[in-house]
Amino acid sequence: MKKVKNVLLVILSVVFVASMLQTVFAADKVKLKMYAYQDLADPVTRANWEQMLEAFGKEYPDIELEIEYGVDEAYHTKLQTMVMAGQIPDVVRLWPGKRTVYITSQGVIKDLRPLIKGHEAEFVPGALGSQGPNGEIYELPQQMETTHIMYTNERLLKELGLTFPKTMDELIAQGETIRNAGLIPIAMTNKAGWQMQSCFLSALAERAGGMEWYTKAITGDGASFADPEFVNALSVIETLMKNEMFLPGINQADYGAALTEFVNERAVYYIDGGWRINNMVGELKAEQKEYISLRTFPDIPNQKGTSGSTALVTGDGYGMSASLEGEKAEAAWKWIWFFCGPVGSKIRQSKGMITAYNLPVNEDLDIMIKKLAKFVSETPGGYVLDGVMDAEGMGVLQQGMQEMMLGAKTPEQVATEYEAWVAANDSNRKK
Repeated sequence: MKKVKNVLLVILSVVFVASMLQTVFAADKVKLKMYAYQDLADPVTRANWEQMLEAFGKEYPDIELEIEYGVDEAYHTKLQTMVMAGQIPDVVRLWPGKRTVYITSQGVIKDLRPLIKGHEAEFVPGALGSQGPNGEIYELPQQMETTHIMYTNERLLKELGLTFPKTMDELIAQGETIRNAGLIPIAMTNKAGWQMQSCFLSALAERAGGMEWYTKAITGDGASFADPEFVNALSVIETLMKNEMFLPGINQADYGAALTEFVNERAVYYIDGGWRINNMVGELKAEQKEYISLRTFPDIPNQKGTSGSTALVTGDGYGMSASLEGEKAEAAWKWIWFFCGPVGSKIRQSKGMITAYNLPVNEDLDIMIKKLAKFVSETPGGYVLDGVMDAEGMGVLQQGMQEMMLGAKTPEQVATEYEAWVAANDSNRKK
């Protein structure tokens, strides 16, 4: 009996010591509060994100991430509230242009240039451009992003006796044939408002006016968004809407509905960003991937810009609070470098992203990823509006576009109202 008691005491001692060690090790972990932009309702996005977190946890078991999530405008609204309350997350998802200038202009985000120094040549040209007035880099970009692709089901086109249109008028002429077959001409959603602006209007603005006009309109130097060029770009969307070319209920449909229609081959065309390749890799069947092509919107009436152009922007990524020092700053940088550097980039490349970190194209990659890489390397691109214009004005423009699509406003009214806001408020116009 005495021996049994001794054995039990030894076991309890081991359990106690193990428990104490676990507590000590947990206490030794560096804890970081992260505000992440992730749509966890999407199963593919969630799975990819969880894979990234798992890989990071294995490499850095001494770092604990306390993550809060947001998506679409709710993310930015919450982040703006955090800024006003002085509650800046340790690590936060940021954009390189004007999209998150409401926080990067406040002096609360650390300039990453000292940490990036020596790694510049490891990124693709243009990825590490200036993000602040003095050349600051607030976020390490994860990718080079094309926001406008007209994904095309070549099999459906062939079955319908159609070919990819050279002009918008040819595209509209296809509408009746496509609808009579019980199909959607162009799958797209716009409930959040940013989709039509970022994935379509941004490319149309360059098509309508060309890059010289586009640049002048941004700065107000001899051009404006009330000009006929921008009205023409908006008119393209209005015309498509009037001709029933879009997914029915486009302004009420949640993001993701259009992709579902396209993957299930109920739509011939689908307009969205390059990031959707990530989903297609997992959702398309092998035979579908062979006949899905990546194109851009055809030529528009009175076009002054480049045929076949898209809209391009350096991608978003993670930055850190300027208040971080010591081990917390080191831990934050470990996450940023893991996510946007070689390890995280290889993970994302395997999922369909064109990374900002310079990686060779792996021949074993999914065919859709190879198609995107070819598209990005060969397709000229203009500005993405929400990458160069102040975020607050996007609300004015996007709401105006939704009202235009419902027939409540004209393209001229939307253009005039947006230009009035830009002229009075946008930082590109302030001297």
